[in-house]
Amino acid sequence: MKSPNRYLAALVLCLTFSALPATGSRAQTKAPRAGASKEAVVFAVRKYDAAVQMEPVVIIKRGVFVKPPVDEGDVAGGDIEAQSKRFINEYFRAGRKYRLLFGGGEAGSVTVQKYLEPGCTGMNAEVTAETQARLGGEVQALAVSSETMGRGTSSRRAPTEAERSAALELARGAFARNGVPAALVRKMETLNLTASDLERDGKTDLIGSFRVVGPDYTNYALFMFFEPAGDKFKPALTWYHKGAEATAADRRLVDQIDLDGDGVAEVITEGHYYESNDYIIYKKQQGRWRSVYQGGGGGC
Repeated sequence: MKSPNRYLAALVLCLTFSALPATGSRAQTKAPRAGASKEAVVFAVRKYDAAVQMEPVVIIKRGVFVKPPVDEGDVAGGDIEAQSKRFINEYFRAGRKYRLLFGGGEAGSVTVQKYLEPGCTGMNAEVTAETQARLGGEVQALAVSSETMGRGTSSRRAPTEAERSAALELARGAFARNGVPAALVRKMETLNLTASDLERDGKTDLIGSFRVVGPDYTNYALFMFFEPAGDKFKPALTWYHKGAEATAADRRLVDQIDLDGDGVAEVITEGHYYESNDYIIYKKQQGRWRSVYQGGGGGC
């Protein structure tokens, strides 16, 4: 069984650039307007030193988000071992090639080298990447089995100094509103801050992860979206979590992609816990960013 937490291990391996969870035993969530009849899989692609790996985020079946078959709770009325084997044989077959996306647009390809047997539960494959995107640290990308998904223009860059300054001021304010002492807020770390155009309207959005570590090793984690407000920015989504060791958690950007073709990108993030990870998909609905899926990943 997958543990609810894999935070410390994930942080050691974590890359350094810079919710409505799915319900039910199968955890299916509708992806609005994603009317494809064919199954499509979205993978997170990360680089550790010279090694590149990919892990499934979500399976999209006829417009429904379905968890990859990692754990017993990810399937309904079926054999988890049989479904996992089918997935591995199909999608992690040596030599299989996928389109690589970065910032929501075409950025090359990845080719599966081999499936990596997990120490506990999880699904990872070693791949080679043909891309100009500079993967590594906090910079991840996405791979897709679909030939049509993610055909937009790539939009992802480091923030300007003015953008960074505005985001940091808002992040400090969010920590303060959640009761983090001012002395600790002054020690805030920026784990990741990325600029992108999520709505393809020519306006910059910012996505950031921030951390404050207390003297008792309490971890205060903050994940935020910032959207333009005139010549400034305003918070568009704020996720905050306080925990220590086994109860610690954070969220960090994987990348963005328009999954349903409505012109507004969904944002895919990775959740890190004590001994596990998962993925969260955010979608803008009726002017607000909401979590519409949570699944994938693995742990002990």
